[in-house]
Amino acid sequence: MDIKAVLRNVRNRGLKWTWGAFVGKRDFEKIKSDYSKYYIDRPFLNMNEEEKAVFFKEMSSFEKDLKKRSPHIYDEYLKDMKREYVKKLIPAAYAAAAKSSIDDKVIFMEMGKNPSPSNHHISNVMKSEGKYDVHMTSLNIRSVSYLEFYENALGFIKDMATAKAVFLSTANDLMSHIDVRPETKVIQLWHGVGIFKKVGYSTIKSKQFGMSQKTREEYDQYKNYSYVTIAASEQSWIFEEAMNIDKDSGIIVPVGVAKTDVFYDHGYIKNAKQKLLAAFPQIGDRKIILYAPTFRGEVENAQAPDKLDVEAMAKALGDEYILLIKHHGLSKNIPPLPAEIKDSFAYDMNKTKTLNIEQLLAISDICITDYSSIAFEFAIMERPLIFFAYDLEEYIDERGLYYNYDEITPGPVCKTTEEMIDYISNIDSVFDRQRVIDFKTKHVNACDGHSTERTIALIEQ
Repeated sequence: MDIKAVLRNVRNRGLKWTWGAFVGKRDFEKIKSDYSKYYIDRPFLNMNEEEKAVFFKEMSSFEKDLKKRSPHIYDEYLKDMKREYVKKLIPAAYAAAAKSSIDDKVIFMEMGKNPSPSNHHISNVMKSEGKYDVHMTSLNIRSVSYLEFYENALGFIKDMATAKAVFLSTANDLMSHIDVRPETKVIQLWHGVGIFKKVGYSTIKSKQFGMSQKTREEYDQYKNYSYVTIAASEQSWIFEEAMNIDKDSGIIVPVGVAKTDVFYDHGYIKNAKQKLLAAFPQIGDRKIILYAPTFRGEVENAQAPDKLDVEAMAKALGDEYILLIKHHGLSKNIPPLPAEIKDSFAYDMNKTKTLNIEQLLAISDICITDYSSIAFEFAIMERPLIFFAYDLEEYIDERGLYYNYDEITPGPVCKTTEEMIDYISNIDSVFDRQRVIDFKTKHVNACDGHSTERTIALIEQ
């Protein structure tokens, strides 16, 4: 490691990481020889289920310890494992399994632990219709060791090789070195209804979030899609750029986003409100403000924003409103609520898990967000939106946005809690419904309550 490289790493990644890299260069080969046998020889294949569970639990502890002690060696360990699975084991497993004929089955795959709203909604509809055998597969990334995650992925790939269709809701590079057979439709639902913040290939030049062009092409996270479903044709250019998809490919289809169908279901909305009041009867007939921001920082260390003055809101608005707070699922260090207003004015919906985000959106009278795609969802119901963008310039510099934020947002952009309190206090006279309707017409016009049926129809096209 030359002096220029050392200084560059100190500047970009910090002294601790650089020291780990310097020491790790000497030690990695030994660690690699000690632990690479786990993902090359795969000794767990000969274990019973109980032994395997213990083994993977130990691997999870090992990975956490390695990451803490030597981030550089940890990075190299993961790169080596990824190369073994994604470039060798997964393509070989797919090729072998694809020799069998296609079954009348569809697979809903989640990278994480729980089903995404669209996967959950469409899978339930398809189960009730009974036309296909429906498989739900969760790979549990970040909940288990990476070794177990890749083994889960291997199982998914084998199942996928004989599937009629596969539904995804997030990017992944597991299929980057296989060619999916033409009989299988791979349908990317995406997890957001629209996109403010840059993702995928759009972040290549980002200081904090971007992978290099070389890395993105080596492990292409958007390869093999048959279709990408979006909320409106207006968003096509964003997904073309983010996923590096040719605009004339026919892959990006504005059929709507399945999870938004629930916003047209009056029974769903009524049940969600009853569920909230059953859990918190003290809410009474007060109106609901939902605060649902996105996270800050990188995915691996996502942080919850903490600039909202909840006490000031309680003092000014508590007689007429209650506040439901739902942070992004990846967020860590969620700010605690002051004891005197907890579960009287403000409610931590991450902790209680009483309602999911779609249910919360469906019953809320006002939504406060920032750069989250839930703004697109909430606009479907033509209710007031407020954008708490206290760090707008910093966020644009670090992450980047697809639109001019001040121009696209269909509601006030606020830097302080006081501005939001003033707007809400005068909501009847200042809310411009037509502004939200115009936003809805342009950005989510395909979300009309029939997105699910159009999405399912793609399987046979």
